[in-house]
Amino acid sequence: MELAEFFPERLREHWTTLGIHSGTVREIRIRAGRKVRVAAECEITLPFVYGERELEDIFRYLCHDSVYAYDEERRQGYLTVEGGHRVGITGEVTRVDAGYLAKYIRYINIRIAHECKGIAKAVAPYLQGAGGRGQPFNTLIISPPGLGKTTLLRDLIRVVSNGDCGFCGVNVGVIDERGELAGAYRGSATLDCGERTDVVTGGDKGYGIAVLVRTFSPRVIAIDEIGKDSDAAAIVHAGVSGCAVFATAHGSSLEDVMKNRKLENLIRLQIFDRFLVLSSDETGLRYFEIWNGEGVRICGKSLLREPVS
Repeated sequence: MELAEFFPERLREHWTTLGIHSGTVREIRIRAGRKVRVAAECEITLPFVYGERELEDIFRYLCHDSVYAYDEERRQGYLTVEGGHRVGITGEVTRVDAGYLAKYIRYINIRIAHECKGIAKAVAPYLQGAGGRGQPFNTLIISPPGLGKTTLLRDLIRVVSNGDCGFCGVNVGVIDERGELAGAYRGSATLDCGERTDVVTGGDKGYGIAVLVRTFSPRVIAIDEIGKDSDAAAIVHAGVSGCAVFATAHGSSLEDVMKNRKLENLIRLQIFDRFLVLSSDETGLRYFEIWNGEGVRICGKSLLREPVS
């Protein structure tokens, strides 16, 4: 998707003449009355400013002029658009029955979803049973925001589903609450999650796992960004049902997760066989370390095959 396609026709001229390749862009931050900033290999400040009217126009354009159809997502402070790109929105909010809704949108952050096929290759040998064609271990990917845990999880889903990197190809069920993991748009995955993958979009994790376990017989269930008490209960249910679990959580270290009260039960029950922690250096290169379920490090700090976007 070209950057200009995120904007209504009357605002596209700036973007078509910039010469910034969309494949290098992580975020576009738009603040009313301030210069637009783009996060790529380095931060780029663009020589133009959008006002309140332009932000409203961008928002309406991303909603296809059907603002009320996106109320559920707006209450959570973001939209997910075709391709799995997440658009954060905020400004002045107003209270509604189910929480808060942005009334006057003055800040927009477009997070560009990227596929980086092949990044799971480096970690795959540690996440499966011995002897080749191994069965996947329950795995929790831990990372601060923006280091690519969702991108890595997506590639793991793909290789397990397809039977690559030593895995035996199996049915994978994906619970994609925000539509970001599979790039789900109107229910269909737009990003490559493999040939044996089924996706539940929009429902919570408990609902998604219940549907998949009852009717789709997954061997693996994949979940992005766990952290609520209900998430832990859903994962326990998946494990009891005989499914391996791939999940992600925010954190800078294994210790961060172990101190998280809402994940404490999962740690105590030793649901996860592997903990994979992502980090980066000042140049933007991504690294991983892996611990087993008892907290013993089995892989020291190693470079992913290529940077995660």
